[in-house]
Amino acid sequence: MEKKAFPAPPADKRAAKKKTQGTMSELMVRQVNQLRAALSYFHIIPMRSNPVLNYSVLPNAVNILLFGPSGSGKSSLLRTFYRSYHNTRELPDEIHHKLVVKGTSHNEGTTLYTTVVIKPENGNENGIRIHDTRGQIWMDVKEKAQADLLLQGKVKDLSKVEQRNHRYAYLLWEFWKKDTQLFPTEILKNSPGLTDKPHCLLFIFDGSLEDIPNGDEETAFYHEILQLAKSKGYYYPQIVLTHIDKVEAKVREEEKLREVLDSKIEGVVMKLGIPRSSVHFIENYHDSQWDTDLSVDFHSLRLLHESVQQADAYLQSQLKEKSSCSIM
Repeated sequence: MEKKAFPAPPADKRAAKKKTQGTMSELMVRQVNQLRAALSYFHIIPMRSNPVLNYSVLPNAVNILLFGPSGSGKSSLLRTFYRSYHNTRELPDEIHHKLVVKGTSHNEGTTLYTTVVIKPENGNENGIRIHDTRGQIWMDVKEKAQADLLLQGKVKDLSKVEQRNHRYAYLLWEFWKKDTQLFPTEILKNSPGLTDKPHCLLFIFDGSLEDIPNGDEETAFYHEILQLAKSKGYYYPQIVLTHIDKVEAKVREEEKLREVLDSKIEGVVMKLGIPRSSVHFIENYHDSQWDTDLSVDFHSLRLLHESVQQADAYLQSQLKEKSSCSIM
């Protein structure tokens, strides 16, 4: 009797999918660890071989400035950077109190120019400092002047960057100043240098909105700020789109999600005139989110790594030749 041939049992697709997910997860773990290591051993301009350049002016830490509309997720991004780099669930009390979200009708809660050390200086390893700023609300000439002041590195930490609405009669020179330049002297640094200036700029926008930036007025305002930044040597500011989780909640299909994200990125590129490679979608850790998320860590650390590389390039461009004098 001839044996009947039975077809081979179907492959266990669930097992194959689980194996693929496990492999991807292991790869991401390695990449996250590599990014943490690269940031830990980060050194500003490690190759200082040009005898003509004055390397002594270089700072011991890079300054990354967060800038963007109120409620866009700047403080949450800062918190995400810290958690992802230190692989921790909790922030130190000092940082946690600085980043408390206060319920106001105007902004997310950050009203002061706030500096947070993500990585302290340690011997030959340079530090990483993130500077949080008050979100823009009115998109007017006063807020443009505030942005200019921040770009010059003139603001002291924990200062409220806002103009006075009055002039002092005994300060005669103030009557020749524009209203936009009436900043309180107590918030200003004396003779800020390269150590005080921002070295990388991150513009943060809510990526879940239909229009990014949100409307013609906001687009025009940030286009002007980007041009101002470029005039000061910041040629590659990074654009960060937050709240990707909100977009994912609306679009379930992966293929459709990619189309939506690509469309949002293309819109930002066209409106602000920046390279596509400078636009990043990010999901932040939320205040009530205790569990670590490998994907959040990976994308935030990759952005932080890109930011310190941009800071390094900016500092390289700011180096000048050593001054020399000859005695006749």
